[in-house]
Amino acid sequence: MNNTVSLQDLFHDRIFRIPDYQRGYAWEEQQVLEFLEDLELLSSSGRHYTGTIILHPQPDDEYMDSEGNSYVGNHVVDGQQRLTTIVLLLNEMGRMLGAHESTRGIAEGIKKNYVKARNVAGQSLRKLRLNQEDTDTFFQTGVLPEVPSVTGPPNAPSRRLVDAKRTIGKFLTSGGNDVTDRPEWVVDLHKKVTKCLHFNLYEIEAAEEVGVIFEVTNDRGKPLSNLEKVKNYLLYTASSLGIGKEEFVKSVNSAWAEILTKLMNAGLSAPAEEDRLLRAHWLMAYDPHSRYWQGSKSIKTRFGLRKYKDRPQELLADLTAYVAGLREACTCFCDVLRPDRNDAFSALKDEPALRSKVVLWSSRLVRTGTVATFLPLLMAARKRSTAKPQQYCDIVQLCERFAFRIYRVARHRSNYLQSDLFSLGNALYWGTRIFEDIGRGIKQMMTWDADSFEQFTDARQPKIWIGSSYLKYFLYEYEIHLASKRGKSPTFPWKDFAYQETIEHILPQTIENQPYWRDRFTDEEHHRYLHDIGNLTLTNYNPSLGNKPFPEKRGRSDQESPCYANSGLFQELDLTNWRDWTPGAIDERRARLLNWAEDRWRVDLHEVPRDAYQDVPMDEDLGEDDIG
Repeated sequence: MNNTVSLQDLFHDRIFRIPDYQRGYAWEEQQVLEFLEDLELLSSSGRHYTGTIILHPQPDDEYMDSEGNSYVGNHVVDGQQRLTTIVLLLNEMGRMLGAHESTRGIAEGIKKNYVKARNVAGQSLRKLRLNQEDTDTFFQTGVLPEVPSVTGPPNAPSRRLVDAKRTIGKFLTSGGNDVTDRPEWVVDLHKKVTKCLHFNLYEIEAAEEVGVIFEVTNDRGKPLSNLEKVKNYLLYTASSLGIGKEEFVKSVNSAWAEILTKLMNAGLSAPAEEDRLLRAHWLMAYDPHSRYWQGSKSIKTRFGLRKYKDRPQELLADLTAYVAGLREACTCFCDVLRPDRNDAFSALKDEPALRSKVVLWSSRLVRTGTVATFLPLLMAARKRSTAKPQQYCDIVQLCERFAFRIYRVARHRSNYLQSDLFSLGNALYWGTRIFEDIGRGIKQMMTWDADSFEQFTDARQPKIWIGSSYLKYFLYEYEIHLASKRGKSPTFPWKDFAYQETIEHILPQTIENQPYWRDRFTDEEHHRYLHDIGNLTLTNYNPSLGNKPFPEKRGRSDQESPCYANSGLFQELDLTNWRDWTPGAIDERRARLLNWAEDRWRVDLHEVPRDAYQDVPMDEDLGEDDIG
């Protein structure tokens, strides 16, 4: 059915539900302001076309209010952002009108007709329910009430709801020329919203029609992501199925609800992250050649209806396998990219020591900044290692060493050897390579840049390290090493150093008018040693140390001002082992650091036969830089 209706007519006999397979509330301040500003420009007469609302009526979902009015539940297929924003707007308008005796009746009408009525049992009958239980609960208790609960927003959609409410509140309090005019201004706005705004209403009868319609009509300012397009295509293909299509539609909706929830809870709900999940799963399970990946088009081509003509059961089986695989891959995806979450690698909860080790090495890989290259391989390893999870841990450790040696030390772009890693992931997923083969393959690839690592760990001469992409990572790993020698963990988390200026030059960058430093370093030595790793350390109070003499930087553990001796960083405490800071001291510390690094990122390359990798396809995608 297609007709144009006012908001008043739209809400007349309907209850609205945002289905689980939809994404959460997505409008940012810009979209809300544009909507409100458009309203302000409208006249109070005539009709104003606002957009399309697509509903999927649920005939079995019926309600009756305390006055005997009947309502039918409707899933909102398209238009949820507008409907949610309008309910927020009307709720705030009702709050404002309820403060004036002359408009209190209008406020009560707004609440009953658009926000919340009462059913025949006197219980709450909400006109709009959001998807995701925690978001909907917060909407009910933390956004709509006049006195919200003290509980904060549990997720990003909830935070956007709070922001939208705040934006609407500012808009309403700025209306009218005088405070005494405000009720009349709000009453006029109420008429614009409920009677003058008109929507093109589409009501669809079958779930599989959603995929066709939803892809060509979309909420303002929020284009469909590839993940949404894939879901819509899967629902569309269900229309060609015979037996089993209802169950398949339910499985798609359930899978997408779970996928979106997991991505959101992991902070990976941006469209770019959704695309990355689709791509990594495709490379792992279908085609490891990234040059052929075309987003949702690849899925549509692979599962094209013409390819399955007269074979609906085969299509159903293949689609079901794809949905189940993507659902499973999402768990691996979130764990790889966000290993520091409380629920990461929960499958290992019965093996806490191994779980901690997997989280540690996974976090290290993320810190290298090149994790995307390893996603298909790690997702495949996770699937294949359920019986022997130590195998997964071994692969993660190899990937971290590969990332540091190849992408950081040898400074190759992150697409170097990428296709070979993708091929390894695909081979492991399909069982054509076992874990031992994969390990040898990764090590074999590292032999091709072994000289770079040997030069890196050569402690004989000072080298410039400032500006290196691995400097902070290197020093934080050294901090972990020193902490572990004392049976402890680092005092400060990685995030305290990742995005701040936290590198301390022990021999300072400026030594003019500093007798202590001038007595120990010539100009040539200052230039040679300044940015060398032996002279660099992480710090939490760089400005306070400045160009002080080393004895003052070293300090005492009982002094109040910051110094190495009272630092919470083990590598600064370690500097107190030197009484004086000279070229010889820097040489000694450099040797200590690089000897540790040689052991830390060591790989037994001599054990790998030269032909260990010759039967794995080589297909370098040099045109694509897959930033992790």
